[in-house]
Amino acid sequence: MVQVFIKLTEVPLEWHLIELQGALESFEQDIAGLHIGDLHFDEKGNPFLIVGHHVLTGKVVSLDKPFAVLKKNEPQLSNVKTDAINHEKTEKSQAIYKVEALIKEKIIFRNRPRPIIMKSLSAKS
Repeated sequence: MVQVFIKLTEVPLEWHLIELQGALESFEQDIAGLHIGDLHFDEKGNPFLIVGHHVLTGKVVSLDKPFAVLKKNEPQLSNVKTDAINHEKTEKSQAIYKVEALIKEKIIFRNRPRPIIMKSLSAKS
Protein backbone atom coordinates (compact mmCIF):
# COMPACT_ATOMS: atom_id res chain seq x y z
CA MET A 1 0.00 0.00 0.00
CA VAL A 2 1.32 3.41 -0.98
CA GLN A 3 1.09 6.22 1.53
CA VAL A 4 0.84 9.79 0.32
CA PHE A 5 1.64 12.55 2.78
CA ILE A 6 -0.13 15.86 2.20
CA LYS A 7 1.20 18.91 4.01
CA LEU A 8 -1.24 21.71 4.86
CA THR A 9 0.79 24.45 6.57
CA GLU A 10 -1.28 27.49 5.68
CA VAL A 11 -4.67 28.37 4.27
CA PRO A 12 -4.52 27.46 0.56
CA LEU A 13 -5.57 29.80 -2.23
CA GLU A 14 -8.95 29.35 -3.86
CA TRP A 15 -8.83 28.86 -7.61
CA HIS A 16 -11.55 28.46 -10.25
CA LEU A 17 -11.60 25.97 -13.07
CA ILE A 18 -12.50 27.32 -16.53
CA GLU A 19 -14.37 24.97 -18.88
CA LEU A 20 -14.61 25.82 -22.57
CA GLN A 21 -16.68 23.93 -25.12
CA GLY A 22 -14.90 23.20 -28.37
CA ALA A 23 -11.26 23.75 -29.25
CA LEU A 24 -8.99 26.71 -28.56
CA GLU A 25 -6.65 27.14 -31.52
CA SER A 26 -3.51 29.24 -31.80
CA PHE A 27 -0.82 29.93 -34.39
CA GLU A 28 1.78 29.17 -31.71
CA GLN A 29 2.96 25.60 -31.12
CA ASP A 30 2.17 25.62 -27.40
CA ILE A 31 -0.33 27.97 -25.76
CA ALA A 32 0.94 27.35 -22.20
CA GLY A 33 1.81 30.70 -20.65
CA LEU A 34 0.30 32.76 -23.48
CA HIS A 35 -2.34 35.46 -22.98
CA ILE A 36 -5.57 33.87 -24.19
CA GLY A 37 -8.15 36.49 -23.27
CA ASP A 38 -9.61 38.73 -20.59
CA LEU A 39 -12.01 37.39 -17.97
CA HIS A 40 -14.52 39.92 -16.60
CA PHE A 41 -17.66 39.84 -14.47
CA ASP A 42 -20.74 42.02 -15.01
CA GLU A 43 -22.68 43.78 -12.25
CA LYS A 44 -24.75 40.61 -11.62
CA GLY A 45 -21.63 38.46 -11.18
CA ASN A 46 -21.94 36.67 -14.53
CA PRO A 47 -18.59 35.95 -16.19
CA PHE A 48 -17.69 36.85 -19.75
CA LEU A 49 -14.47 36.08 -21.59
CA ILE A 50 -13.07 38.26 -24.38
CA VAL A 51 -10.86 36.30 -26.78
CA GLY A 52 -9.62 38.38 -29.69
CA HIS A 53 -12.68 39.88 -31.42
CA HIS A 54 -15.13 37.48 -29.76
CA VAL A 55 -16.96 37.38 -26.43
CA LEU A 56 -18.15 34.29 -24.56
CA THR A 57 -20.73 34.44 -21.78
CA GLY A 58 -20.75 31.87 -19.01
CA LYS A 59 -21.88 31.01 -15.51
CA VAL A 60 -20.27 30.02 -12.21
CA VAL A 61 -21.16 26.52 -10.94
CA SER A 62 -20.21 24.85 -7.65
CA LEU A 63 -18.41 21.51 -7.94
CA ASP A 64 -19.93 18.45 -6.26
CA LYS A 65 -16.49 17.43 -4.97
CA PRO A 66 -13.74 20.06 -4.64
CA PHE A 67 -10.31 19.52 -6.17
CA ALA A 68 -6.99 20.05 -4.38
CA VAL A 69 -4.05 21.37 -6.42
CA LEU A 70 -0.94 19.61 -5.09
CA LYS A 71 2.76 20.38 -5.53
CA LYS A 72 5.19 17.48 -5.17
CA ASN A 73 8.27 18.10 -3.02
CA GLU A 74 11.00 15.46 -3.12
CA PRO A 75 12.90 15.17 0.16
CA GLN A 76 16.70 15.45 0.03
CA LEU A 77 18.45 12.25 1.07
CA SER A 78 21.83 12.41 2.76
CA ASN A 79 22.57 8.67 2.74
CA VAL A 80 21.66 7.26 -0.67
CA LYS A 81 23.25 4.06 -1.92
CA THR A 82 23.43 3.62 -5.70
CA ASP A 83 23.84 0.28 -7.43
CA ALA A 84 26.82 0.64 -9.78
CA ILE A 85 25.38 -1.69 -12.43
CA ASN A 86 21.73 -0.56 -12.57
CA HIS A 87 22.16 3.00 -11.26
CA GLU A 88 19.12 2.54 -9.04
CA LYS A 89 18.60 4.05 -5.63
CA THR A 90 18.38 1.31 -3.04
CA GLU A 91 16.93 3.59 -0.37
CA LYS A 92 13.41 4.79 -1.17
CA SER A 93 12.35 8.33 -0.39
CA GLN A 94 8.82 9.41 0.48
CA ALA A 95 7.49 12.37 -1.51
CA ILE A 96 5.60 15.06 0.36
CA TYR A 97 2.76 16.95 -1.32
CA LYS A 98 1.84 20.51 -0.41
CA VAL A 99 -1.68 21.84 -1.04
CA GLU A 100 -1.27 24.88 -3.30
CA ALA A 101 -4.96 25.68 -3.86
CA LEU A 102 -8.51 24.40 -3.59
CA ILE A 103 -10.98 24.46 -6.49
CA LYS A 104 -14.59 24.61 -5.32
CA GLU A 105 -16.22 26.31 -8.33
CA LYS A 106 -15.85 26.27 -12.08
CA ILE A 107 -16.74 28.80 -14.76
CA ILE A 108 -18.51 27.18 -17.72
CA PHE A 109 -18.62 28.78 -21.17
CA ARG A 110 -21.12 26.68 -23.16
CA ASN A 111 -22.38 29.14 -25.78
CA ARG A 112 -20.76 29.87 -29.10
CA PRO A 113 -18.60 33.00 -29.18
CA ARG A 114 -20.27 36.18 -30.45
CA PRO A 115 -18.30 38.63 -32.58
CA ILE A 116 -17.66 42.06 -31.10
CA ILE A 117 -18.98 44.70 -33.52
CA MET A 118 -18.15 48.38 -32.97
CA LYS A 119 -20.62 51.04 -34.10
CA SER A 120 -19.24 53.56 -36.54
CA LEU A 121 -19.16 57.12 -35.17
CA SER A 122 -18.69 58.69 -38.62
CA ALA A 123 -22.22 57.90 -39.85
CA LYS A 124 -24.63 60.63 -38.71
CA SER A 125 -28.42 60.22 -38.82
